[in-house]
Amino acid sequence: MANTINVKQCDNELIILAYQGSASFELCRILSGNYNSVNVNINIYPGQFQGTLLLDGINIGLNGNYNIALAPGIYSLIGLCVDWGGPQACAFSLNGVGVSMITTGASIGLFAYTAPVTLTV
Repeated sequence: MANTINVKQCDNELIILAYQGSASFELCRILSGNYNSVNVNINIYPGQFQGTLLLDGINIGLNGNYNIALAPGIYSLIGLCVDWGGPQACAFSLNGVGVSMITTGASIGLFAYTAPVTLTV
């Protein structure tokens, strides 16, 4: 069974990384803003990592299903939320469970991040 990341909010940039002791993988970089809607599902399945999913929703809403391969194993998953000014929003879930955000208080730059969440592929 694949793991699914569902991104519901992103203003302006969400970067999701999976890492182990020997390597890290940038799973996705999602750009959005201007109050555009975001509803992106990212299915993670066993296989050879092929690169980062880059989605640009700065001027249009984002909606869709995407697949990312990651070698079988146990990873820590983290999210980094970056704002370029103005409204801030960042929310995603892993397998239907919301991932909690830790806010930094910054008005520009890194405004929120997640504690590591276990991802088993």
